[in-house]
Amino acid sequence: MRRSTAAHLARKPASLGHVEAAAVPMAGLTAYQFVVEHLALGTGGTVLVNGAAGGVGHFAVQLARIAGAEQVIRVASGRYEPS
Repeated sequence: MRRSTAAHLARKPASLGHVEAAAVPMAGLTAYQFVVEHLALGTGGTVLVNGAAGGVGHFAVQLARIAGAEQVIRVASGRYEPS
């Protein structure tokens, strides 16, 4: 069993409620597991993220870029278009 250390902790920003802050690690971990572990994404290539404006999607977009995707195509509902 892995032991937690202080390095695994982060302060909750005062501007976030407890519910919102609790959702961040789960969405981030889900995106990480898919992009890094499942896809094993390397340098180059194109990734399509369906639901890019959602909780998991916006993390997936960032992680795909960090992992080296040359192009990340984002798909989201029209209600998320900037006005």
